[in-house]
Amino acid sequence: MTSQYPDDETGQILAEMAAEGIDLSQPMQIDFYAAFEFKDAAEAVLPKVKQLDLSGEQFSQVKIQKPELGGGVELVASLTILPTHQRISEIDDAFTECVEGNKGYSDGWGAEVIA
Repeated sequence: MTSQYPDDETGQILAEMAAEGIDLSQPMQIDFYAAFEFKDAAEAVLPKVKQLDLSGEQFSQVKIQKPELGGGVELVASLTILPTHQRISEIDDAFTECVEGNKGYSDGWGAEVIA
């Protein structure tokens, strides 16, 4: 069976979600993650992430929290969108450029799916 998603990490995640029966034709909250060694670096980039222009949209929520594993802090930026490969990739690219240009490390994305 050929996947309808491009052969990259985002495509793989979307294919796995579809295989689990998740309806990708409906908007859902997507969370983008960035890791920072120091809280002050995350706090400095937080307003920049909030102001990112994502093709006319902005993140609905941006917060700093302790990561589940490891040290440092994690910045989480959330947005409700239709989870298409193109849209997630566009947002991830802008997010990555912003955080990695400000002493952070982009750490992927995830979706909170409520069954």
